Amino acid sequence: MEFKHYLQELDKNLEKGSERTHYPALKNLIEGAMLGINANIEETGNQAGIPDFKVRKNNNLLGYIEAKKN
Repeated sequence: MEFKHYLQELDKNLEKGSERTHYPALKNLIEGAMLGINANIEETGNQAGIPDFKVRKNNNLLGYIEAKKN
């Protein structure tokens, strides 16, 4: 996903929904950045101390992402 398209998706849903409303657009942006990247949305990510996404490439953990809606 191009960054411009990501911003359009955010704009479309900005006033409605929760932080999780924007997860699919962020997932698509992350996975579109590089071949083989997999961003898994953590179902328990809304609990304190648990990140929203785990990012992997070829089953190797690259890192975690915590998303915030202001």
